[in-house]
Amino acid sequence: MPAQAVQTPNDAEGCVWLDLLDPTPQEQALAEQLCGQPLPTLAELNAIESSSRISVRKGAAFLSSPLLKKTGTEFQTMPVGFILTEDRLFTIRFQAYSAFEALTQIVAEQVPAVPALPPASTPATGPVAAPHALALHPSEILVTLIETIVDRLADILESVGDLLDTLSHDIFRQRPQTRVKRNIASWQRDLLQRVGSSGSLCSRMRDTLLGLERIALFLGESRKAAAAAPGAGGGMLSLGSRRITPNPPSTQEDSGAAAYTLPGALRARIATVSRDLSSLDAYLSQAQDKVEFLLDATLGFINIEQNGVMKVLTVVSFIGVAPTLIAGIYGMNFKYIPELNWSFGYWYALGLMGATTVLPLLWFWKKGWLGGIG
Repeated sequence: MPAQAVQTPNDAEGCVWLDLLDPTPQEQALAEQLCGQPLPTLAELNAIESSSRISVRKGAAFLSSPLLKKTGTEFQTMPVGFILTEDRLFTIRFQAYSAFEALTQIVAEQVPAVPALPPASTPATGPVAAPHALALHPSEILVTLIETIVDRLADILESVGDLLDTLSHDIFRQRPQTRVKRNIASWQRDLLQRVGSSGSLCSRMRDTLLGLERIALFLGESRKAAAAAPGAGGGMLSLGSRRITPNPPSTQEDSGAAAYTLPGALRARIATVSRDLSSLDAYLSQAQDKVEFLLDATLGFINIEQNGVMKVLTVVSFIGVAPTLIAGIYGMNFKYIPELNWSFGYWYALGLMGATTVLPLLWFWKKGWLGGIG
């Protein structure tokens, strides 16, 4: 089952997974021709209502979810669409994801290694079945792809935990007393930006987990009767736990099910995915609580710094009130002032202003205000 480019309908003969990466209008039209109905556009995949993200049209399941990706030091989400029909899986994405490449490598490496089962009977005339007649069912690929995506999201969440631990250490560590005020302001802005980025990352991660949880719930609970169940027969392969094994024959409960209904083995795996998503959601809730705590702590430290500045301004303004009052009194232009003709009047006023400056400083020092400034 090698990967190949599909440029004409004949190229897609026998293909069970068609992956559209940022498709051109021509590629979109070809995929719609192969699917037999219109495929969702980027604007439709971005819709947030559940009826747009999960729908069934003409026996095919149309699923979509935002998917988180790390690009350098930034995280961004782009929608990904899954269209599951009876014989094909269509995926539409607008940026590269490692989960897709990882699954492609698994299929390319492991499927050819599985020996084909010999045909039960060979007609007297006519072509003999090809040795590579075994194939993966599209529902098997979809479930394995979702499992791989969840694994990647778990890795991102682990990095989020490490990021928050580092951020917590930077916020609560002992700050050097020699730090310049302008450096403190820059440090505080950097902390706020990092806390904001962490909160944005958690929000984007929650959108992704919510979308995947809806898809897993839909796939795990679909029981609508239509065509034959996927995975029927022993000629199918199964991608289980990163390896390929022959798929067991379908059970009686799978017969008469819709094309997008999973057989029993895949339903068990998608149920495990749902539990994994629930555990990741709980971990994410804890991370969001920690982000809120770190934001409150950062704002608290900023308030402490602002209180120190206000304390300085309060001391300076209070010390300057009394000397300003004395200078204002003796600066009044009245003709009869008792000290006007006094030879020691100038020095008396200076001494009085100096005393009213020193005494408040001593009082503030005794109260401990001066030692706590800065």
